[in-house]
Amino acid sequence: MSWENYECSMELAKKCRFYTTAGGKSTEEIEKAERLLGIKFSKQYRDFNEKYGYLSFYGNEIFGIDTNNLNELEGNSLAYALNDRKEYNLPYYFLPFYNYDDGYMAYFDYSSLNSEGEPRIVILKYDGLKYRIIETAADDFGDFIFELVREELES
Repeated sequence: MSWENYECSMELAKKCRFYTTAGGKSTEEIEKAERLLGIKFSKQYRDFNEKYGYLSFYGNEIFGIDTNNLNELEGNSLAYALNDRKEYNLPYYFLPFYNYDDGYMAYFDYSSLNSEGEPRIVILKYDGLKYRIIETAADDFGDFIFELVREELES
């Protein structure tokens, strides 16, 4: 199911055009990010940060964390979340990780966990007053990445 989709998608991503990762993050850096956010990462997102730190392939960019560069939003879920909490009152349980480049972003929704303890993936839009869920994009991170990779490999 979800863990299997996560593992499979990370292997399949290596076959995608322009595949790039940033290398893994240390346990200390992951724990620091969790403290700053007040969220304990799910098993899939923790593994993603430990092994890859960031993922890019043919027009797709999955954000990781970088505790040493909190002023650079692009590619950094931690910086994006902290900025949007401060500037736009983003609820603490949302964590951005994918930009659709059309005004919408995908977020982990830590207020809604599946049976494996993984947050659902939602698309949010800020309407000038608050964030609104536009749609649920996937049951979890593994399913979300699996769909992106599948679409890329079929194109």
